[in-house]
Amino acid sequence: MTIRDPRAAMVFTQSHWRRILLQFARRPRALGDVARELEMDLKQLHHYVTRLHRLGLVKVAEERKRAGRGIKLYQCTGESYFIPSMAAPAPFSRGLAKELRNAIERDAAASIEGMVFSLDPQGRVCGAHVEKANARTSPMDSWRILALSPVQARQLKQELAEVLDRFQGMADARGEVYLVHTGMARRLDHVGATDNPVQADAKP
Repeated sequence: MTIRDPRAAMVFTQSHWRRILLQFARRPRALGDVARELEMDLKQLHHYVTRLHRLGLVKVAEERKRAGRGIKLYQCTGESYFIPSMAAPAPFSRGLAKELRNAIERDAAASIEGMVFSLDPQGRVCGAHVEKANARTSPMDSWRILALSPVQARQLKQELAEVLDRFQGMADARGEVYLVHTGMARRLDHVGATDNPVQADAKP
């Protein structure tokens, strides 16, 4: 199903809205069942689904009669949704990117005393966090500037995805929730050195 209405496309730029919508993708479901699964207040979920219904993203697929008010079962109007980039009013990851940056800055302020910078044996600039005494684990905010062939870039992308998939399969209901992001893109206007090891036979 293709979504061209910017109001409906906005749903897919927000992770919370996407997650709620796609709970109804495979079969008709009652709000009470979804609320319990998402550990969400039923009235709050009803607000979200009412909005999704008005946008044409979910429909009432069935209504079960019972004493008093019947139970409506909702289902997505499409098996999947394609949102053209031109229809989306914002990048699909903007909300999560903003949340992650704010969370890193919050945790860094609470746990990091500062940074120390130095040259490693290969002559590369290295930076390391200096944690405060008795601080919780500091956030990870690691960057690299790498020179990669197309094959190496695809390999790195695949291996990063495999690591995330492996840890995603280790779900622990007792664990704390972390927002994790990996990303890579070509740096078209790069000037200066990269972080790759200096080749022993490189000429000055």
